[in-house]
Amino acid sequence: MQTIHSTWRAVVLLSIVGAIGAASPKSPEDRVAAQQSDFSRRFDIIWRETRNRFYDPNMNGRDWQAIGDQYRPTAASAKSAQEFQETINRMLGELRASHLGYYTDQDLEYFLLGSIFNREGPGRKVNHIGVTGVRDKDGFEVRAILDGSPAAAAGIRVGDRLLTANGRRFSTVGSFAAGPDEEYTITLNRPGTGRSSIKITPNNETAQASFLSATRSSIRIIERDRCRIGYIHLWCMTSDTFKKTLDDALTGPLQKTDGLILDLRDGFGGSPFNFADALFRPAIEWEEVNRNRRNVSHTGYGKPMVALINQGTRSAKEFFAYELKKTHRAILVGTNTAGAFLGANAVRIGDDGLLEIPVADLNVDGKRLEGVGVSPDIIEKPMETYGPKDGQHNRAIEVLVNRLKQFI
Repeated sequence: MQTIHSTWRAVVLLSIVGAIGAASPKSPEDRVAAQQSDFSRRFDIIWRETRNRFYDPNMNGRDWQAIGDQYRPTAASAKSAQEFQETINRMLGELRASHLGYYTDQDLEYFLLGSIFNREGPGRKVNHIGVTGVRDKDGFEVRAILDGSPAAAAGIRVGDRLLTANGRRFSTVGSFAAGPDEEYTITLNRPGTGRSSIKITPNNETAQASFLSATRSSIRIIERDRCRIGYIHLWCMTSDTFKKTLDDALTGPLQKTDGLILDLRDGFGGSPFNFADALFRPAIEWEEVNRNRRNVSHTGYGKPMVALINQGTRSAKEFFAYELKKTHRAILVGTNTAGAFLGANAVRIGDDGLLEIPVADLNVDGKRLEGVGVSPDIIEKPMETYGPKDGQHNRAIEVLVNRLKQFI
């Protein structure tokens, strides 16, 4: 399963397809038959909607009919909803495209994408611990940990494989159905250390609120070699609230810094437009004084900066990174971005599934970023990402301090 993704202004659609599900049969045999019938219906809808909506009518040169024939028996005979989901995502992976995946209400992505595409507000609150990643046969591999999240507080690390929560197979939302005040035991496998268990209590919030809170929690000032360095991790670009949070940080608490580290690693995309405005506006101090108070504000942020990118920098964040690189506004440090640069919309599958489909190819300056991405100015491979010895983060500080020393 892919981590995700973004939306674009011109291609937003959420439709509900099919009324799937019936009264629960009584016997075990009847329940198995009903489940297989449900999976068959879902498979047909997913296969058909992908065929009809995929941005390339030639299906990226793949024989979609043959692929459907290959995966249909396995999907229909799946022993569980998770097994069905894994089969579907293997099938979708045959198209070799970003912004293409099937999610269920066990996944944080299901709620985030639903709130983005339907534009009906933030969505409903869910219990989660603040991790994103990918699932494989060995468990859920953590790829990112949100600032200020329960996972961060509990010491979960990037690279950990989360196996179970209270004895049940780990999923980012479904594992925590008992409630936000419940303490859960997470079993994990850590490379080089082995299996262990930790206690953790999830947050209860909407998906977008969790990424917004993480963005706000990330804001800080780093003192290094007589330099004051501002830092903010922009976890999402999915709404104007994230843009305002970035603007407010740059013109507020980070204004009186010598330079800035903008972290674009991991998280989700969204709308690619106007997020860089405060970084290109003249940094003018505006002072207003009346009888009772004095108010000082700033119009922009003009100090030197470094942007952090990695393989989890995707979609709208890749456009942001491209802007900064083309204009030489920032030095890009890290690894090549994901090359996940398509416009998408979503289709609801029953009442607990969501299919994200790429519906538009996108080019920037005549270049196709899908499958290519944006390269860094300075390559720094990941090491202990989001930990105290985060190699990319520490290299960004070093690069920025060396640049700032030229002006001291």
